[in-house]
Amino acid sequence: MTDRDRPPAPGADSPAPAPAGTARRAMHLLRRIPVTLSVLLVLVVAGLVSGGFTSPSDQAPWYETFAYGLPSFADGRWYTVATGTVLVAVPPGYLLILPLAALGLGWLELRRGSWLTAATFLIGQVVAVVGTAFIVAGFAAFGSPWADELATQLDVGASGGVFAAITMAAFSLRSPWAGRVLLIVFAVVTIGVLFIGTLADIEHAVAVVAVMLVQARAFSRPTLREQRFITWTVLLAVGAAQLILVLVPAFGPFGASDPGGAQFVDVAIDAVIVLLLADGLRRGIRLAWIGAVVLGALNVLGGVLAFLLLTLLDALGSDSDAAELADSTARDALTLAITTSVLWLGILIWLVITRHAYRARLRRRLPGARDAQSPGALAETARELIRETGGGPLSWMATWPDNRIFLGSDPATAVAYQTHQGVAIALSDPIAPDDLVGETLVEFLDTVERAGFAPCVFGATERARAVIPEGWRAVQIAEDTIVDLPGLEFTGKAWSPARQALNRAEREDVTFRMGVLAQQSRRVRAQVDEISAQWVGEKELPEMRFTLGTVDEALDPEVRMAFAERDGQLEGFLSWLPVYGADGTVAGWTLDLMRRRAGGTFPAVMEYLIASSALAFRDEGAAFLSLSGAPLARSTPASADELSPIDGWLDHLGAMLEPAYGFRSLHRFKQKFRPRAEPLYLLFADEGDLARIGLALARAYLPDASMPELVRMGASLTR
Repeated sequence: MTDRDRPPAPGADSPAPAPAGTARRAMHLLRRIPVTLSVLLVLVVAGLVSGGFTSPSDQAPWYETFAYGLPSFADGRWYTVATGTVLVAVPPGYLLILPLAALGLGWLELRRGSWLTAATFLIGQVVAVVGTAFIVAGFAAFGSPWADELATQLDVGASGGVFAAITMAAFSLRSPWAGRVLLIVFAVVTIGVLFIGTLADIEHAVAVVAVMLVQARAFSRPTLREQRFITWTVLLAVGAAQLILVLVPAFGPFGASDPGGAQFVDVAIDAVIVLLLADGLRRGIRLAWIGAVVLGALNVLGGVLAFLLLTLLDALGSDSDAAELADSTARDALTLAITTSVLWLGILIWLVITRHAYRARLRRRLPGARDAQSPGALAETARELIRETGGGPLSWMATWPDNRIFLGSDPATAVAYQTHQGVAIALSDPIAPDDLVGETLVEFLDTVERAGFAPCVFGATERARAVIPEGWRAVQIAEDTIVDLPGLEFTGKAWSPARQALNRAEREDVTFRMGVLAQQSRRVRAQVDEISAQWVGEKELPEMRFTLGTVDEALDPEVRMAFAERDGQLEGFLSWLPVYGADGTVAGWTLDLMRRRAGGTFPAVMEYLIASSALAFRDEGAAFLSLSGAPLARSTPASADELSPIDGWLDHLGAMLEPAYGFRSLHRFKQKFRPRAEPLYLLFADEGDLARIGLALARAYLPDASMPELVRMGASLTR
C-alpha cells in the first residue's frame, strides 16, 4: 500500500473535501448548457402552472385551446405550436420528457454550442408539428382510416424538438458511432410510425428525417463492417417489433391489431429465426445471408397475399358468411403481415445491395493463409520473407508454430496472425518493404473483415500506425526498449549497474558465452530445461506465449543463446531473436527468454548477461538490441489531458496486473541500460470490438490455460 492509498492517521490533517471540487465541476458544466436548463425550467414551470404534474392535461377544459394539431390549425390557432410545446399530456410523461430533454439538448449543447442547440430545438419542433399536420392531412385525403382518426386528434409536448437535437448531436460523433446512433434513432422512429402510429410517433420521425436531410452531406458510404452492422440492427429491431406487437395493441398506417391471438406462435418462431440470422449476418456468413433473403422474400410474399385477402374481405363484408371469416383475429393477423412486409421489403433491397459483404464461410478461414498444420513449411516461408524484406523487433516471432501467415498479393509481403474468439490478431507490422506496408496491411484487414473476423494489430510500430486506414484507432499498449550498439561503452555513473555486474562476474569466475541451443551438450540443455521448469513452476498459470517464446522456440538455429556459467553450472541464460535489415543481413537482436536459476549465487546475472550480450553483438557489427516491450508500461507516464478513456483503462489494468506479472518492474529494470523508447500500439477499427479483442489476446497469450485457471487468476488479481 502506498502513502497515497493509506488512510490518514487519527487527528491528522485531512485534505480538502472532495465535494468542493465536485461542486465546482458541476457549476462549470451547468454554465455550459444554458439552453438546456432554460427548456427544462420552462417545462417545469408550465407543468406547475397548468397542474400537469398532478392531473392529465388532455382532460382539462382548456386543452383544446392550447394543444396543436389539424383541428387547431384549421381554426387558425397557429399559436398552439408554442403553447402545446411546453405542455405534457399526462403526469407520467414528465418522467420521460425531462430526462430525454436533458440528455438530447445537453449532449448537443456540450458538443456544438448553445446557438445551434436553440435553433435545432425550436426549428425542429416547428417542423415536426407542422409537418405532421400536412402528412396526416395528405393521408386523410386519400381515405386512410388511420389518418382520418389522427386528423381529429390534438397533441402536446416538446419531443419533436428533442428528437431533432438528439439527431443533430449524433452527427457530431466520429465514425462509425455517428452512423450507428443515427441508425438506432431512425429505426426507433420508423417502427413507431409503422406499428404504433400516434401523432407523437409521426412528429419524432419528421424531426429525425428533417435533420438527416439537412445533414445529408455528412453521410458517407458505409464500410463493410458498417453494412453488416446496419443489417444486424434492423433485423433485431424488426424481430423485437413483431414480438411487441402481439403483446401491445397498435394502430398504424396499415390498420389496427390487438395483442394475443394465434399469430403469437408464428411471430415468436419468426423472431427466433431472425435472431439466429442476425448474428450470422453480423459476422458476414454467406449462409445467413441466403437464409435472410429467403425469409425476407417469404415475408414480402405473405404481405402481398395478406393485402389481397384483406381487400377481398372488405369487398365481401356485407355477406353474412364473409362476415364470419372477417373476424377481428383474422384482420389482426393480416394487418400485422402487411406492416412487417413493408419493413422486410426494405431489408430485402438492402441485402441485395450489400450482398458482397456476406462471403464468409460458416467455418471461417482466411484465404491466402498458410496455417500451423504444416509448421515446417510455415516457418520456412516466414524466414524467407523476413530475410528478403527485413523486419522489426517482433518479426522473427512470425516463424513460431502457433502463428499463421497471410500471403499478400505481392510475393514479398505477408502478415503473421492468430485467430481467437472471432478476432484475427496481426502480430506487429506486416512483413513487407516500407513502400508496401500500407498496401499489405489494408489487404490483410479487408480480407479479415470479408472472412467475418474482427481485425486488430498487436505490437504495431510507428511504421504501421502511420498507414492505418481512415477511422482506425491506435492506443499504446507497450514500449519497446532499444539499446543502440555502435560506440557503446559502459563508462560513467549512468552505466554503473552494468559495469558493476561485469566486474563482479570477473571476480567470482562467472563466464559468458554465446551459442545455439540446439548445438549444446546434453548437460547444458538439461540445465536450460531445469531452470525453465523452475521458473514456470512458480507461476499459477501455464507458460505465456504469443509474443513470449519458450525453450522450444529457442531451439531455432538462428536464435542465439547467452549463457552465464560458473564451474560448469548455468546461473542463467537469455535468448536473442534475429532482426533482419532490408539488405538481408542481421541488423539487431530482440530479447526473448530471460531465466535465472532459482537460489543462484550470482544475483546480478541478468545485468551481466545483457551487458555482455550487448558488447558481443556490438563487436559483431549489430546496430541495436531490443530489450522487448513491457506490456502496459511507459517510461514517462502520460498526463491526464493526454490520456483517452481507453488509455486510462489500460493504465489501471497495468496497475492491477503488476503484482501478478511485474510488467512495470521489468520495464524499470531495463532502464539500467539507458534504452530509447519506441511505442508499440494496438490498432483497431471499433471500440465495440475491444471486449472481444481482450478475450482473444488472453487466449493468444494463454492458449493452454483451462477455465478454472483463468478464474483463479481473475480472483487473485481482484484481491
